[in-house]
Parts: sequence; C-alpha cells; structure tokens
Amino acid sequence: MISKLNYMTGFFDGMELGNKFSYWDTVKEKNSSCSDRSIQSYTKYKNKYVSNVTNGQLVDGVDEFYSDYRNRRITVDNAVWLVMNEIGGTPRAQIDKMIENWRRYAD
Repeated sequence: MISKLNYMTGFFDGMELGNKFSYWDTVKEKNSSCSDRSIQSYTKYKNKYVSNVTNGQLVDGVDEFYSDYRNRRITVDNAVWLVMNEIGGTPRAQIDKMIENWRRYAD
C-alpha cells in the first residue's frame, strides 16, 4: 500500500510539473492570452477532479478499477482519469461509456 501511495504522490507532482510545461513557453513569448487560458484550464480541471481527493482515495479507486480483468490493458494514467471522474461526480452511465471506450482503444 505504501508504494501505491507514493506512486500517487508522484502522479500529483507530475501534474504540477506538466502544468508548468504547458505554459512556460507562452510566458517567454509574452503571449499572456494563451498562457492565461492554459492556467485557467488547468485550474478548472484540478479544482473539479483533484482538489479534494486524497492519494488513498485514488489508490482505492484504481485498485477497484483494476479488479475487473477487462480494465487491465488500460494504462494507469487513464485509469486515474476515470477514477477521478467517478469521484468528481460524473454520472454512472457516462463513466461506463468512457470505460468501454478506453477498453476498446487500449494499447
């Protein structure tokens, strides 16, 4: 369990670095409109899907997700996204459709 919690900590840290990667060049180019939109988009999704979620919740959700053998070909980052949607209140029918699509197109 500790290694899974550590993984999720790294996942969240990666999100923060990814956020910075998404706007650093636009700041250098003084393209504040693009930079502002990038930051607003990141903040919107972070607030909706991540702000009140703990590492433990995600670990439990991902464990439950992968307990279904049909989901095992779906990569962890996509599994986390699907679990975040569940926690964030996406309707069950929509979640089921998303999962079916990820299963169909998994690498």
